[in-house]
Amino acid sequence: MRPHPRDAPPARPAARRQRAAARHRQASHGTPQIFSHEVRTPLALIQGAAELLLEGTPGPLTEHQREFIETIADNTSQMAQLSETMLTEARIEAQLLTLRRERVEVRSLVRQTVSDLRHFTRIPIELDNTGARIVLDADPALLRQALWNLINNAVRHAGPGATIWVQVSVADETAVVAVTDDGAGMTETDRARLFQPFSSPPGENDGHGTGLGMLVAQRVVTAHGGRLLIDTIDGRGTSILCALPLGHAVENLAPSAVDGAPDEEAS
Repeated sequence: MRPHPRDAPPARPAARRQRAAARHRQASHGTPQIFSHEVRTPLALIQGAAELLLEGTPGPLTEHQREFIETIADNTSQMAQLSETMLTEARIEAQLLTLRRERVEVRSLVRQTVSDLRHFTRIPIELDNTGARIVLDADPALLRQALWNLINNAVRHAGPGATIWVQVSVADETAVVAVTDDGAGMTETDRARLFQPFSSPPGENDGHGTGLGMLVAQRVVTAHGGRLLIDTIDGRGTSILCALPLGHAVENLAPSAVDGAPDEEAS
């Protein structure tokens, strides 16, 4: 005789926890994912219209008009990048993101990323990128996003009068991208919060920071089998090294697998 449903044994605590965790992931990633999808199309339309105006398609611009439209175009691009970061983080949290690997030439990817970022800042970004080609199996879109976030973090936090240096090299079968600035550096408190979402250093009020950029960079680099090394001294600048193995890396974008504290060099 089959047992009555009311007589069925209660669900095991582990099973209940798994179902609760799944519901939490679904609920927590929904809002940023919806936001990112909803803003992509209007941002693309604004960006396209601004570019047409800058090209002079509707007619010539005065210098004053050009400055205003360049501001619109630059900030729209920044918002689009922020939207992509939020969407990537939401997908990672929901364990819905996988790496789409292909052969990626690291020097070219870094060169293009630096070139794009130079359009958004007056802080000098110096690039040391000479040497033989560096090729690895990676997801080019996610890796570019991680590099953008690392360099943009230095740009935003270095402070007035600072310079950013980006250096690409190879050591021990590892591609290394070093992002260094001579800005304010980080306190121990700042360093502890570097990879925490929705946290910004004291005094930062530019409105562009969510704290997600560095977290996404860490998760993407870790998913490629790499690691981030931090060397910073309060008042004397910061260097963050992105080390990526040239061999095939283990892919794991689950938050629990990549949320450990970053490696830290002596400072």
